[in-house]
Amino acid sequence: MKNLSLFKESIKSNLVFVSGLVRSGKSLLLPIIASFENTEKSSINLFLEQIPCLNSINQISDESTIYLLKEGINKMVYENAIGRNANFRNNDFTSVWNYREPMKYIERLSSEDGDNVIKELEDTYSLFPLMIHNGLSHGNIWFAAFPSAKMIHMQRNPIDIVHSWSGKKYGGDFYAQKRSSTPTFEYKGSYLPYFAYGSEEKYLNSSGIDRIIYSVDMMRRQHKSSYEALDRKTQERILFVSHEQLLINTDTCIANISRFLKTKPSIDTASVLLEQNCPRDELKETPFLTSGLSQKNKLKKIKSAASENSYGVLMNMCNDFNSNNRTI
Repeated sequence: MKNLSLFKESIKSNLVFVSGLVRSGKSLLLPIIASFENTEKSSINLFLEQIPCLNSINQISDESTIYLLKEGINKMVYENAIGRNANFRNNDFTSVWNYREPMKYIERLSSEDGDNVIKELEDTYSLFPLMIHNGLSHGNIWFAAFPSAKMIHMQRNPIDIVHSWSGKKYGGDFYAQKRSSTPTFEYKGSYLPYFAYGSEEKYLNSSGIDRIIYSVDMMRRQHKSSYEALDRKTQERILFVSHEQLLINTDTCIANISRFLKTKPSIDTASVLLEQNCPRDELKETPFLTSGLSQKNKLKKIKSAASENSYGVLMNMCNDFNSNNRTI
């Protein structure tokens, strides 16, 4: 059937995608958003994230990508509403135990399923916060699938990102490992992450730390070009949040986020902010903190391992980050 046209109707849902580079602060922000009024717990679906990535390297058509995203989100929203696949791991940020009303999800385990669930979902129209790594890179396809969705993109200084990636050994063979959920492709006997598509030789011929710097630079460029290609109305559905400002000027950031999402903090938000160490108290242990080093010492450590060229790329990223009001 040459004229076959895929169709999938979405469950009417109040989606907010929390986007950003790996280690940009998404896990910091998500529990805070989930503490707001009329909001579900934080969610993530690493399998679903791969679909736009494959689309970006021309492995899945736009039509199929949009269909699969709609079907995937429908299942997530519906199953979340009946407690199916609820996460009870204590230390996961998506755990029901890290949600302000965990009993809500326990009670849903014995609730009835069916069309009545969808009706209730659409009537209550609760905010559904979903983490998507590098979501802004694929903003065109996410918003094509969900035109009414909103996106919050986390901004963090490239020095912090590069240092954190280095600690996670993302410059080695991490992406070829079984536990990695980043799409990879084969090139000259090696397995490269999808974002290295088009820069294969540069990626292969770089050292570990250089690979990380070049990768962060490539992905920031992809975020920027993707954002700039969106029409103005769609751009207005995106809010940029600075990791540093969220830690230092927490009240202002929370006010901006609540206005953007058209909801407000609940009586539980203050305790969640305390748990997330916002505003930041340097003497308090912080969830998901990967290093206690100052930014100056992180940079010194990076410089000792990086090539002159990649270090220059990092400095250019930092200059852009510090001079641009919309630092992606």
